[in-house]
Amino acid sequence: MKNKVLLVFLVISLVCAWESVGTAGQIGYSMRGAEKGFGFKPNPNPPSSGVVAADAILGRPLGLVTTIAGTGVFLVTLPFSLPSESTAEAAWGLVGRPGGWTFVRPLGREAPVYEEEGVFQP
Repeated sequence: MKNKVLLVFLVISLVCAWESVGTAGQIGYSMRGAEKGFGFKPNPNPPSSGVVAADAILGRPLGLVTTIAGTGVFLVTLPFSLPSESTAEAAWGLVGRPGGWTFVRPLGREAPVYEEEGVFQP
């Protein structure tokens, strides 16, 4: 009997929580959105499976190693970059760029375009 009461209470609370979010306009579901496919647009020229496999097997692990090594170098050079106020540039160059290449870039794609600051700006 306790399980049934708890189940009913759980269902009622979930329905009320979902309804309150939907009523507040936070979900934003509409038939127009459903007809558009919720903004999903397939890539017109997807990468080949060999490129994706090579990126997953070789590129991402090497990017992870580079990010970890860059973090170590950044921590070692931190006492020198703090007085010169170049910590942001050092962090971006040693950790941010390799981390972005490893974790942000879509699998099998070229490097993402970043808004670079400081010494990395052309």
